[in-house]
Amino acid sequence: MWGIEMENQPINLLIMRAKLKSGDSQSIEKVAATLRLDKQNEYQKIILTSNEQTLDFYGYFYLNAPTALNPIDAKAFLGQSADAFTDVEISRLVIQDSIEGYSKELAPVNRYVVEMDPETGWQEELFAWYDQEHLPGLANVPGCIAAMRCINLDHSPFSIAFYDLINPEVLGCEPWLKIRYTSWSDRVRPHFTNVRRTMLSLISEE
Repeated sequence: MWGIEMENQPINLLIMRAKLKSGDSQSIEKVAATLRLDKQNEYQKIILTSNEQTLDFYGYFYLNAPTALNPIDAKAFLGQSADAFTDVEISRLVIQDSIEGYSKELAPVNRYVVEMDPETGWQEELFAWYDQEHLPGLANVPGCIAAMRCINLDHSPFSIAFYDLINPEVLGCEPWLKIRYTSWSDRVRPHFTNVRRTMLSLISEE
């Protein structure tokens, strides 16, 4: 997989993918506050997200500058927050594309994440589709604040795209569906493998 080929690439951010032990909103906010406080001096920006129904927790830790880092030990990274999670992965990400959205002046409420591994032989076309049509098209949908695509150097799925949205209903609006169901999309989407689609809510800093 391309993650091995890119092993020494400077990375832009870390992503933490985990399951929460509790879906209680106050418990989630407390865990997020502890994690943010512990890491705030190490990163330029921290975005923490969760889904109370599925117990998914995704944290994004943006570096001050692209930096080559060794693989991250999850337990050492989390410290006192480790007991709040199960199935933790800390992965290094390299940004491939980042686009301001149509609604860039608004504050995001949700982050929609699509992760996948291209079927063998389809990586080049899938990435061209993402960069030339899909990511810029979805970024231009009203209600989309930003769109980004990254490569995960450590854990599958290795391709990860995420979209900051004003609400989950953006996914069902006509402009979004128009971009999602183009002829190019119809040709390449069957060649996604190991697919994860996750809708998450941003956890407030307050």
